[in-house]
Amino acid sequence: MAIVKTNKTLTVLFLCLILGLIISPNASAQFASGSSSPINITADNVSYAGDKSILTGGVDVRQGNVRVLSDTMEVFTAGGGSLGQGDISKIIAIGNFYYLTPDQSVRGKQGIYTRRDDTFVVTGNVIMKQADGSVITGEKLFYNLGSQNARVVGTCKGRKCGAKGRVNILIKNAQNVASSNS
Repeated sequence: MAIVKTNKTLTVLFLCLILGLIISPNASAQFASGSSSPINITADNVSYAGDKSILTGGVDVRQGNVRVLSDTMEVFTAGGGSLGQGDISKIIAIGNFYYLTPDQSVRGKQGIYTRRDDTFVVTGNVIMKQADGSVITGEKLFYNLGSQNARVVGTCKGRKCGAKGRVNILIKNAQNVASSNS
């Protein structure tokens, strides 16, 4: 298990995504920190069923230089309305989940945001990369937006596992980054 304090930008950007979806797909709420750019959501299909909106087919959410990708995205509203109505209670991004910013990228099979406890969980071969080249990998990433704490866990415990199934961390320092850019 690794506990890390992640980039504050990740917190702000993911929270802004959620707030932007509450307002509407065409809103000019902040999704990218400091951005007043509109939020653009692209998908092959969207359907509404009660308190759930389902976006399918190459879902791509963008604002400024921030991007969230998945095969399917299910957005649950507490007020029972569609995407642009009611409060978002939960978002489930399924298949080829990516959260991309200029400073950080997170990849996994699935990402789930739960408003009640202000957290998101990314599962399935999680890879978190920082702009400096540092990388954390594991099976599951737990991220609390309020405290900005992250916890990464693997599927195997102890040295008997080797690197397979355990959390792996590669920390690049300024000297390594300077050398690799030469």
